[in-house]
Amino acid sequence: MKTSYEYVDLWNIKENRTRFSDELNRRGVEEFRHSYYFGHVKWFISQGFELCRDMDETLAFVRKARDLLGGYEMVIRQCLSSCRLWMTLFPLDYSACQVKDVSCPAIVERNVAGEDWTVLFRSLEGVLATRRYSRRTVEAYVGWWRRFSKEVNCTPQELSEEHLRIFLEKLVLQKNIAASTQNQVLCALIMLWKIGLGRGEFDGKSLLRAPESHHIPFVLSQDQIRVLLAGASIHWRLLFSLAYGCGLRLNEALSLRIKDVDFERGLVIVHAGKGGKDRSLPFPASLRTEVEAHLLERRAIYTADLHAGNATVDLPFAMARVSPMKASSWDWQYFFASGNLLRHPDSGVLMRWHHLESTVQRNFKAVCRRSGISEQAHFHTCGILLPPTCWNMASLSGKFRLGWVIPTWKRR
Repeated sequence: MKTSYEYVDLWNIKENRTRFSDELNRRGVEEFRHSYYFGHVKWFISQGFELCRDMDETLAFVRKARDLLGGYEMVIRQCLSSCRLWMTLFPLDYSACQVKDVSCPAIVERNVAGEDWTVLFRSLEGVLATRRYSRRTVEAYVGWWRRFSKEVNCTPQELSEEHLRIFLEKLVLQKNIAASTQNQVLCALIMLWKIGLGRGEFDGKSLLRAPESHHIPFVLSQDQIRVLLAGASIHWRLLFSLAYGCGLRLNEALSLRIKDVDFERGLVIVHAGKGGKDRSLPFPASLRTEVEAHLLERRAIYTADLHAGNATVDLPFAMARVSPMKASSWDWQYFFASGNLLRHPDSGVLMRWHHLESTVQRNFKAVCRRSGISEQAHFHTCGILLPPTCWNMASLSGKFRLGWVIPTWKRR
């Protein structure tokens, strides 16, 4: 059964995208709206929808997926129109003459290879999910697998160790990737080689390796922290303060639940942090008043959501099935909740999600620009603390007294 993944090669041909844009112009679509139509088609291709003989059946699958994601009806109709136009211009039996200097048999062979790689990637994604790999790790691995499959241009059965070696060394010599990036690619390819293809051990000792980098981390001074917090709005100040006072990474701060801030013991509990590990951190006592005020506002939002039937949140692993009542309990609500209701990317349930990471980063950068702080600063610099000998904790602020937290570069 063919899927929309097979349109990737056609999409990567510039002449095809130009033809699609020309057709939009012929139908009276304004130039500035073309990017929306292009975005809808890229999303359609990336989702791997089943392509039926009847185009309306395919669009029914697309409509169902868009309804789960939510959004305005006008945007959904625009998406369906984009997909219909693309499939009309480039049907499944689309002529291979659009690809220059490639014969028809070669194209057929490449499509078969692409189907084999797609099946392999899907099975490996299931393995990663079973092993509880994080969503970001899965996305990174799948991205490298797809890039590797396009680079080698062969079927999985024809793959050899030499293909892996050439690809890894090319990244070092031509792309100048860092050592950490090469390690990630190597881990992804070893999983592809051993688990996906069932081959033996891959000998990576003789590989050309990228040199280890030793960078001094960028650290904000006490005065810069004061200026940063003073320039932040009340909406973001508590998030920045708690991240700085506890040394939290961005995803750790956003993933905090109400129950994770323990006033009695003076602790902040981080669950499933980097490496899937839990840890406890000292709670800055000077933030107690602000946190209590924040919880009162958060409680009012939770009560309104409860009456509206939108108080459900996502729960880790199988807890939603074992203890479904916890999904709408106060303790499991997100500490830093978003202002708008969002749909869960998997289930499509409308819920009060936490802030999006891009939203936090964008507002942090805006505060830094207004405060005249270096462009090097980003949210994770809030989690990098100088050793205790380099500062006087009590002198930072009478209202902002920090406990000692292990610096980020030593937590790894």
